[in-house]
Amino acid sequence: MFTDGTARINALLGASLDVVVPAGIYMMTGELNVRDGQVISAAAGTQVVLKAAASYGGKFISTYGQRITVRGLTLDGAYADRLASEGSGDATLIQVVGGSGVILENNTFQYAPSYGIWTYNSASMQVRGNKFLETWHAIRMDGNKLDSGVIENNVFQNTAAFKSIQHIEAINTVNLIVRGNTMQGAGLAEPTSHGYEGTWGNSIYIWNSTGHLIEANKVYANYWSAVVSGAGATNGVIRNNYLSDGAHTATAVWIEQAGAAYMTVDGNELDGALEVGDTGGDHCTITNNTIRSRAYGINVNSAAKDVLVQGNQIYSKAGYRYQNGIYLWEKNTPDVNARIYNNHIEGFDHGIGVENMGDTGTVYGITLSGNTFLNNNTNVWIPSSMTLAQPLGQ
Repeated sequence: MFTDGTARINALLGASLDVVVPAGIYMMTGELNVRDGQVISAAAGTQVVLKAAASYGGKFISTYGQRITVRGLTLDGAYADRLASEGSGDATLIQVVGGSGVILENNTFQYAPSYGIWTYNSASMQVRGNKFLETWHAIRMDGNKLDSGVIENNVFQNTAAFKSIQHIEAINTVNLIVRGNTMQGAGLAEPTSHGYEGTWGNSIYIWNSTGHLIEANKVYANYWSAVVSGAGATNGVIRNNYLSDGAHTATAVWIEQAGAAYMTVDGNELDGALEVGDTGGDHCTITNNTIRSRAYGINVNSAAKDVLVQGNQIYSKAGYRYQNGIYLWEKNTPDVNARIYNNHIEGFDHGIGVENMGDTGTVYGITLSGNTFLNNNTNVWIPSSMTLAQPLGQ
């Protein structure tokens, strides 16, 4: 163990742009002096650990307008020794501000009481092949409306041993790709400070962003959900993932909050429900998913309009006939346009349920066609006290 780890590595950084760090545990007591164009990697076949000293409350690496590569290192935030740094931005392991093309690959970020990676206004980030173990918040990306790059083939793992808040949070990003990651356990130990439920305890939370692709990930149970495509998140695609519900909600995926719109959810395996609407959720396409849920299957909630739900296989796993396979709630204005086509719905109380607040008023803009049903108490249910503006069609 090198107690003068910061000084030793800074000496290497000052001598070359291509820095190979010899094996060892390097105690960190200050920031590293990285330079533009630097490639920092572990010596081949060795383990290099950068570990925070118990008394150190700062970052390991900060870049400002620089392009660097960090490869094959273990960055250890010494969470157990630095509990007072929980959630402090000052204790971020790697902070990237400005610049473009930063590459962080095949590293291990572990026991971090704050952020593993926090980026701001940095284009085309490449975060690949890393492990994030017991990290309070693995990746926060503030894109400032720049092309945001890729987060792929990483492993994110949290347990109840250390407090955590989120795996990935992306804000103001453009065309961000989140692909091929394996994720579990965000928020299982509740953080000391957090927002309202739904904004924390998820693996992937994206808001005020456009063009995001969430693809081929495997997301297991967290405190809350697998994916939230939230306020102002538009023109995104969620496809070909395995996505689970969480310890505190039966919903695996949310498309909600004001301005959430123009989303496609296709070809996923959901071990939990899909919620569209509440506020937002307009112009969404939900196709070819297999959904197994302990509550409802798909909830097209109050605000959601112009929604296509087609070709999905929806099964209850409640153990009894419970809830609605597809629930159409508060479709009470003429511009609804909800098309429910060719889905298979099995094992619910109601296969398709249609309802307004208080079971009164008129239902508009719902078209049912080609749906099949098995072992539901009622295939299509609407309270007799409500009025249909047009026949449902099925």
